[in-house]
Amino acid sequence: MPVATKSQTRTRLLDAAILLGTLPMIALVMYPHPEGSPRRVFLVPFVDLAGQFGVGLGYAARQIGGNLLVFAAFGFFGPIRWRLGLFGVTAIAAAGSAVLEILQYLIEANRVTSVDDVLVNAAGAALFALASRRYWATRRPGE
Repeated sequence: MPVATKSQTRTRLLDAAILLGTLPMIALVMYPHPEGSPRRVFLVPFVDLAGQFGVGLGYAARQIGGNLLVFAAFGFFGPIRWRLGLFGVTAIAAAGSAVLEILQYLIEANRVTSVDDVLVNAAGAALFALASRRYWATRRPGE
């Protein structure tokens, strides 16, 4: 059995970190809300966020904090694994988040479907990408 090179091992570890950090968060987001509240949709940016602050600062902090973490592992490790810049990470996280929000709506998971969640998920990925900036993959001469 051939031994993995240092580069292959690094790639495998980064893949595992992205998957193990992101999949549990996606599972939490997709899990049906137990209270069975009626389905709500917010398509106007910042309306849902303003409503969260209306409920209370602690509630808003939990909601925003959780949404910042959904794509945190992808945001941190993605640019190290692939040659993704900040825009690439943010765009991929926003697209993935939009898919999750649409799926939440379609499967009737008793959750809020909100454009604000997409924005905060993408912002979280961007912030975590910036945190890993010094480790980002770079082009080697001649590539």
